[in-house]
Amino acid sequence: MKHSILIVDDDSDDIELTTLAIEQCSVDVDVQSVTTGTAAFELLRNGHTPPSLILLDLKMPGMSGLDFLRELRADEHLKNIPVIIVTSSNLESDRQEVLKTGANDFLHKTFKMTQFCNELEMLLERWLPN
Repeated sequence: MKHSILIVDDDSDDIELTTLAIEQCSVDVDVQSVTTGTAAFELLRNGHTPPSLILLDLKMPGMSGLDFLRELRADEHLKNIPVIIVTSSNLESDRQEVLKTGANDFLHKTFKMTQFCNELEMLLERWLPN
């Protein structure tokens, strides 16, 4: 079974960079992306197979990453999808809040692509089911 990753991020440049980083990892995945939490729920609830993993931006207009995470964890059919918060925030308070809200992990968006790729690959290996 091939894994799938859903990227939820309001910044198209960040989606592109994250997709490039995933392509450099040694995992075989299909990547989909949406730019709002609302669009993500439309995709998740339309009857398709849920993704193996969600990479979620924390700070988005409208439905924030935290709002999305709360709604996802409250949904009986979607609550078990692993979620990694991918954010430019490096505040420990943000990290603690998303983990308390139900995120599985936290990845800081860094300007160093090699570091970002290495950290992302470790997280994918950890959270994608074998």
